[in-house]
Amino acid sequence: MTGASGNVGSAAVRLLASRLGAGAVAGLARDPARAAARVPSGVEVRRADYTDRASLDGAFAGGSALLFVASDGDARDVMKQHENVIDAIAASSIERVVFTSIVDVDEHSPFYFAPVYRDAERRLRACGKPWCILRCGMYSDFMLSQWLEQARDTGVVDVPAGRGRIAPISRDDVATAAALALESGAHEGQVLELAGVEAYTLDEITALASRAFGRLMTYRPVSATDYLARCWATMEDPWPHAFASLLASVSQDRFAVTTAGFERIVGRRPEELSAFLERHVEAQ
Repeated sequence: MTGASGNVGSAAVRLLASRLGAGAVAGLARDPARAAARVPSGVEVRRADYTDRASLDGAFAGGSALLFVASDGDARDVMKQHENVIDAIAASSIERVVFTSIVDVDEHSPFYFAPVYRDAERRLRACGKPWCILRCGMYSDFMLSQWLEQARDTGVVDVPAGRGRIAPISRDDVATAAALALESGAHEGQVLELAGVEAYTLDEITALASRAFGRLMTYRPVSATDYLARCWATMEDPWPHAFASLLASVSQDRFAVTTAGFERIVGRRPEELSAFLERHVEAQ
């Protein structure tokens, strides 16, 4: 289970450890100490650095199934990291792989990371090992941290999304689907999309957040140029381009996907956005 120090990877480790026993699961991470603090006692934690092929060969040794959680950062670096992981998979004892991709991999997409995931999917299909690709929608958690939490102070979500719709899904639900797909092996050779049950405009998302937070918030579309300038002033590379291109993709309804992929794996519908927001408020 790669990404064991991150949100999706660690949640998937915890779920499978509870189902299979801690000894049946290994958590892989660039920083084993950080990962060890997020996984159950008894789970083996191994060092797996996507930039270090030797570490990947060691981490994958003896494994039978792998959850491959995608990397993040500069697109060129991420593409190479994914190549390293897939090459190590091909040379390993691993018998099947579940990969967390994204719903927007179209060759005409403006999104910064679309070519990266498209390349990883192509390499995975060609690596010679059985695979399952989970194309994830936008995380509810991302919208919360990047847009809605800030709007609790300002009262305004001001991004260039137009009337584009988003069908968000929580990281916890993605982790659940990924863990169960890995455990069952029932979806080999399938590309499944994981997204929310309903696609919302930013107006509708902001209205749901207003009710959950008990604070009037509105959506105010801004120009892509103004938004990019603001990103350049507050973010380091590559995030200004990544965020601006993501919103260009949203404006084209590329994250409006609603499918039954999650329900096919898990047997229930994913958490609705209103419930996710209310749960977040209750946890504070």
